[in-house]
Amino acid sequence: MEKEKLTDLVILTQKDDPTAADRLFSVIYDDVYYFALKTVKDHHLAEDITQEALIEVFCHIKELKDPVAFPAWCRQITYSRCTRYF
Repeated sequence: MEKEKLTDLVILTQKDDPTAADRLFSVIYDDVYYFALKTVKDHHLAEDITQEALIEVFCHIKELKDPVAFPAWCRQITYSRCTRYF
């Protein structure tokens, strides 16, 4: 997805737009899962980490000050969740 469109989805999600939140979830799910899988190398564990990371992302998305930084912020949350299992 283009960076500008992703940023727009993040901004709309921060404004409590449920359609944007659903779309953002759909857009980022695979990236979060594959990042977790690549890190922990276990399918079931990667699924659990993905779920936890996405919950954290959506619970704290309003705290993200720069929507352009969303991909790196999301990756950092996922990585942090991965390291908890090591």
